[in-house]
Amino acid sequence: MYEQPKTRPVVRRSRQSQTPSTPVPALSGLRGQLAGHLAALLDVTRELHTRTGDRALEDAAAALTTRIAEIGACLPQRAAVAYPAGLPALHAQAFDLAGRVLVVAAAQQDTRTAILACRRMDFHTAARESVIS
Repeated sequence: MYEQPKTRPVVRRSRQSQTPSTPVPALSGLRGQLAGHLAALLDVTRELHTRTGDRALEDAAAALTTRIAEIGACLPQRAAVAYPAGLPALHAQAFDLAGRVLVVAAAQQDTRTAILACRRMDFHTAARESVIS
C-alpha cells in the first residue's frame, strides 16, 4: 500500500521593497496572473489611446485600472516594450491579452473580470476589422 510522504509545506516570504510610499501586496497564483494580464492589457490599451486618441480606449483604461485596484494589486512600473507599428497588429495583441484575462478570470470564476475581458475582445475585433477595411 502506498503512503503519501509526510512533508511540511514550504512557506515563502517575499521581501517588501524598502520604500514605504509604494506598498506592493504580494499576489500569487491565479490572482497574480490575473493582475499581471490586466496590467499588460492596460499598457496596450494606453498605447492604442496614445496613437488614436479614441475616447473609448480612455474609458477602457479607466475600467482596467479600477478592476486592478479592486483585485488588490498595485500597478507595476510600465515596462519598456516595443509595440507593433501597425494598428491592426496592436489590436490583435490587445485581443490576445484580453483572451488571457478571460481564461484566468474564468478559472477563478471572476464574472466581472470575465465580462470586462469579453468587452475588450469585442472592441478590439471590431477595431481591427475597421482599420483593415
